[in-house]
Amino acid sequence: MPQLVITIVGEPIPGGDRFHVDLLKEEDDEDDEEVVFHLNPRFYEQQIVRNSHLDMGWGPEERDGVFPFVQGQRFELKILVEEDSYKVAVDGTHILEYEHRTGGFEDVTMLRVEGDVTLYSVAPSMI
Repeated sequence: MPQLVITIVGEPIPGGDRFHVDLLKEEDDEDDEEVVFHLNPRFYEQQIVRNSHLDMGWGPEERDGVFPFVQGQRFELKILVEEDSYKVAVDGTHILEYEHRTGGFEDVTMLRVEGDVTLYSVAPSMI
């Protein structure tokens, strides 16, 4: 919902390649999973790839912007949900916006964090 902030505290594993944070819509069939927002920091490219997996296919990737993550260094990642986009900050600095590619962001029911990261906490809050 708009004005929701998801705060994720983690630490990239030294020597790791990447991790990702996904906001998912609940689907009846797991094979039809809809990833409304995919945030994928890639250390080997020094880029944060953003995308959506809708209607059983990935859309065009977005890759511009800074890369604030350091392997072995704890981070605080905040995702702010707005009517038209997600705003992302790392360690208190705004780094990117990702416009919604479909309606129904309010149908997001699951958060997934996977990959080369140690996860310390995940907490939702409203502003």
